[in-house]
Amino acid sequence: MNLDLWYLFYEVAKNKNISKASEKLHISQPAITKQIKKLESIYDCKLFIRNQKGVILTPEGNLIFNDIEQALNSFFKATQKIKDEQDLLIGTIRIGISTTLAKNFLMPYIKKFHKAYPNVNFEISTDPTSKLKEELKKGNLDFIINKFPLIITDDLGYYKLGSLEDVFVVSKDYKELITNKINLKDLVKYPILMQKQPSSSRDYIEKFCIENKVNLHSVIDAASSNLLIEFAKIGYGVGVVTREYVIKELNQKELYEVNVNPKIPKRDFGIIYLKQNYLSKCCETFLGMVEKDNNQK
Repeated sequence: MNLDLWYLFYEVAKNKNISKASEKLHISQPAITKQIKKLESIYDCKLFIRNQKGVILTPEGNLIFNDIEQALNSFFKATQKIKDEQDLLIGTIRIGISTTLAKNFLMPYIKKFHKAYPNVNFEISTDPTSKLKEELKKGNLDFIINKFPLIITDDLGYYKLGSLEDVFVVSKDYKELITNKINLKDLVKYPILMQKQPSSSRDYIEKFCIENKVNLHSVIDAASSNLLIEFAKIGYGVGVVTREYVIKELNQKELYEVNVNPKIPKRDFGIIYLKQNYLSKCCETFLGMVEKDNNQK
């Protein structure tokens, strides 16, 4: 059944007048009368009765009107939601990211975007990378922000946002590590603080050490990077952290970077997305803002 035909019926019944419905719909009165007759023919019943003021619904017409009114209201709400989303008035952006990246990289963008579009919501998932990739492929996430390297299958796309540098840091208690250039192999004598598995950062560091024939044993497996930093600050051992995340601590002399040879290679981080996935307007706008800002750096 043509939706326009039901909408015409609805306006005539609501206004109780063919003339008023004609003005609103910009359709001639004879055309409306013809369409009403067509509808009555389809259902083999009378839908309207004419009176001096206009028209009223028959019992059969009343029965249909209640259902049509509910259906059209649902339709109008749905179309309005789509319009609002296209205008960035509503929507949800679902992001998979590590807790550390969320705090140190993502939060400023969420703050900026929320100020411009306060009715767009964010859902943040901070599961291990393998779990986030599963959720992305199931369609439960719009995209992931993650460090590389990691396995990118053919169904995934990605692009770089920036680079991060992992470093070894200590408190002022480790003077010999602060004042001297240290060979990576010499660190085996010290207590090492690393992130708890599963962790792509932990995997990257361990692979780097194995390639350099060094086996570092961690005495603390911290559940988060922030906790690891706190252990390093109290002198518990040598922390392996991302340099960009401890700039404040380094500047305030709460932590000191160990001059290690060889240095841990920098690694990229960026957006990972499902190639087949449809991204909403609000999601595309947010990603555009993030990408533009990082291209200007």
